Amino acid sequence: MRYVLLLFFVFLTGLGFSQRIQIEGVEVNYSSHYPDGPLYVIRQTQAGAAPEGQVSFVPGGDRWEFGWTYEGSPQAVAPYEDSTRLTVPLLGNGLYTFTARKDGVNTVQERFYVFYDFMDFKITLTDVLDCEYITIHIDYLYIPDFAGFPGGENVDYWVDWDGKERQLSSMNDYRYEDLSQAVAGCAEDVSCRIRIKDRFGFVWESNEVTYESMIPEAVPELTLGNTVDVVGEVGDEMGQAPLEVEFDAFGSKNASSYEWYLYKDTTDLVGMVLSPEDSLIGNQIRTPEDFVYTYEHSGRYKVMLVAIHGKGNFCRDTSDIQYVNVVESLLDVPNVFTPNGDGKNDIFKVKALSLESFQGVILNRWGRKIYEWNDPSEGWDGRIGGKYASPGTYFYVITAKGREKVNPPKYVKKGALLLVR
Repeated sequence: MRYVLLLFFVFLTGLGFSQRIQIEGVEVNYSSHYPDGPLYVIRQTQAGAAPEGQVSFVPGGDRWEFGWTYEGSPQAVAPYEDSTRLTVPLLGNGLYTFTARKDGVNTVQERFYVFYDFMDFKITLTDVLDCEYITIHIDYLYIPDFAGFPGGENVDYWVDWDGKERQLSSMNDYRYEDLSQAVAGCAEDVSCRIRIKDRFGFVWESNEVTYESMIPEAVPELTLGNTVDVVGEVGDEMGQAPLEVEFDAFGSKNASSYEWYLYKDTTDLVGMVLSPEDSLIGNQIRTPEDFVYTYEHSGRYKVMLVAIHGKGNFCRDTSDIQYVNVVESLLDVPNVFTPNGDGKNDIFKVKALSLESFQGVILNRWGRKIYEWNDPSEGWDGRIGGKYASPGTYFYVITAKGREKVNPPKYVKKGALLLVR
């Protein structure tokens, strides 16, 4: 991590700072005022590095004779030629005393403390709790020896998680043991860092780690193979029996296995349900990622998908309920058609939905069978033996059976049909 050395000139006086002391070439915070001098906390760029920065003592005026001590030991003096200031390198943590004399008399004295602050730590992401929270472990690699340099402030923690910054629990001091805090997980892989604002006001940043999401997301996709233009529930797609439906979970995330719940129609759920499987088609949970199932009977069927993460069966996500709607049986028969080749109403065809069986017969006016068919999607084109039938009245007899599972209706349709050319 790179730090830009900042130049700070400390000129504040009202809070214990002295205009005469200027600490330069380093990032510095004023921490607290000791009874015998202020404390200047300097941000160090790495652990164990040589002390950085310098301090200037500027008593004001000129013709000064300077002296200074570090931790009570006298130090060499190299004043500027104009004798207006004393500038010396900082030697490390401890007490500094500066004096300025004129005519052999101690006129000005300044005492202050310096503390070099540095912190190094790393984070790891471990346990997922209830598939909703991730545990962040903070391992301190280096904490400064701050004994004797009280800051008196809480240590604050922030996590930059999923592009958002949130504050974690604050503490009264550094923790020497591992620190663990939980943050909410998410359904995407994300990177995060921890920032710590220490007791002296400096902010330190951890390594970056990537969270590989264990939170699955169930996204079922249903494709109906035999849809019909029938108004059903709002947002529902309708189909007629036999209705082939393709199920797939390809849009799901972070899942290695699946559970499909295809529920029976409500008319099938008669009596007490002894287990969840009793309410399912075939009394079974289906597990493929994709499959095809054919609904043979009319009804409204619930479908639900559960996506499961591979690291534990407890990491699950359940989709919203979806519905497969198989329309009830229907048989409508027209009474006129115009097989004149204009592409409009050229075929005598019934409107049929969800039929299990179908049989149709066309009779002429003398009761002779002239056409027969058993597929409701087909019909009579108005020809007899390949020749155009004469305009006039004909008769139909149609029988069919619906695909309702309970009490399927039986249809018998008889009537006159007018052929117009």
